[in-house]
Amino acid sequence: MREIFSIRFFAAVGAVILSFLVVSAIVGGVEPVTEEGADADTQPRRVDLIERVQRFEDEGAVFSVVDGAAASSTVLILDERRSARIVAGTPGEDRCPIGRRIGACALVADLLGESVVWFRLEPVEPGGVVEFGPIVALDDEVATLADGLQLPYAPVLTRRCDTEFESFSAFRRELGEDFVSRYTLSQRRLTDVICTV
Repeated sequence: MREIFSIRFFAAVGAVILSFLVVSAIVGGVEPVTEEGADADTQPRRVDLIERVQRFEDEGAVFSVVDGAAASSTVLILDERRSARIVAGTPGEDRCPIGRRIGACALVADLLGESVVWFRLEPVEPGGVVEFGPIVALDDEVATLADGLQLPYAPVLTRRCDTEFESFSAFRRELGEDFVSRYTLSQRRLTDVICTV
C-alpha cells in the first residue's frame, strides 16, 4: 500500500499554497483611490434614490426630524406618479430649511424594496444640483463620500479649481477633503467636484 502523506504530497500542497499567495499579492495590490485619513467609524451607505421632492403630505403632525429619526410619518410626492413614505422612527437627517421645502429639496434615501430605511433631505441648487461632501474613494462606478454615502459618478468628473491636476488621484492627494462633490439630478450621478480652498 502506498503512503498518502509522502514528501511529494506535501510538496504539491506547498506549491498550491505558494501559488495562491503569489496571485493574491499581485491581484490584491490593486486598490481603489482612497484617503488614509478617512474616518474608520463611518459606515458605507448605498444610496438608492435621489429625487427632487415636489411636496410633503404630512400625516397628522408637521414632519420633522428629532434626534436623528423622523418624529412623524409623511409622504413625499416626487412627481405625479411616484412618492416615498417615511414612517415615524425612520433614521434620517433634514438639511433642507423648512422655507425651501416645496420643490427645492431632494430626498436622498437608502431603500429596502420600496421602503425607506434611511433618508436625508438636501437642498437642491439651481440647475438641479445637490451638493455633497468630498469623495474619499472611487471604485466600480461608485464613489464613497467622507460621510459614508455611496453614489454613482460620471466617467469623467469635472474638476472646478484654480489649479489643474493630472488625475483625480493627484487631486485627492493635493487637496485632501478641501472640496465638495455635486450630484446632477438629470444625470443621476456625481458630475463635478469644486475646490473649497
